Amino acid sequence: MLIEQDEIAIRLMQDEIYDYQLMAKWLTDAQVLKFYEGRDNPFDLERIIETYKPMIKGDDPVVPCLFYYQNIPIGYLQYCALNDLSQTDRQLYHLDQTDRVYGIDLFIGETDYWNKGIGTKILLAIISYLFEQRQAHKIVIDPHVDNPRAIRCYEKSGFVKVKLLPAHELHEGKYSDCWLMAIDQKNPLHS
Repeated sequence: MLIEQDEIAIRLMQDEIYDYQLMAKWLTDAQVLKFYEGRDNPFDLERIIETYKPMIKGDDPVVPCLFYYQNIPIGYLQYCALNDLSQTDRQLYHLDQTDRVYGIDLFIGETDYWNKGIGTKILLAIISYLFEQRQAHKIVIDPHVDNPRAIRCYEKSGFVKVKLLPAHELHEGKYSDCWLMAIDQKNPLHS
């Protein structure tokens, strides 16, 4: 396990059919897709393997993880050092400086676990890990402006809105505005 704390466990995604099947289950669920990837963009098993295997194998700078609540796999989280991304991808964050800045993204794929405060626990765990183990100075995330549940969760975890990113991500056939949200190592909520 990468992280274990407060009924939460986060582990690296493995090149195993079980992990791919979990992701395919979650990324074909319309409720999940409404907020992550889009309902017009489901991922069958073949596409899951094609997308996530390069990350698992280390051929992509993004680190894919699965997270558990009370020993039940309920969601996906990924992180990466922005400096490991291409210049084009780094520019999407509109930051002047990306040294020791990490980007994260996550979703709870088991919708029965939504609205229970679990997302905040997951975030606090990964925030601690990135600051303490990866020496991050800043962590960023970019939720859609029309996802108030996610934004509240990020704010409860210490993220603050930095700037609006207009037409930032193609989602369900249109470009959606997103918030760039950040938490600094100097002033994290969790310490």
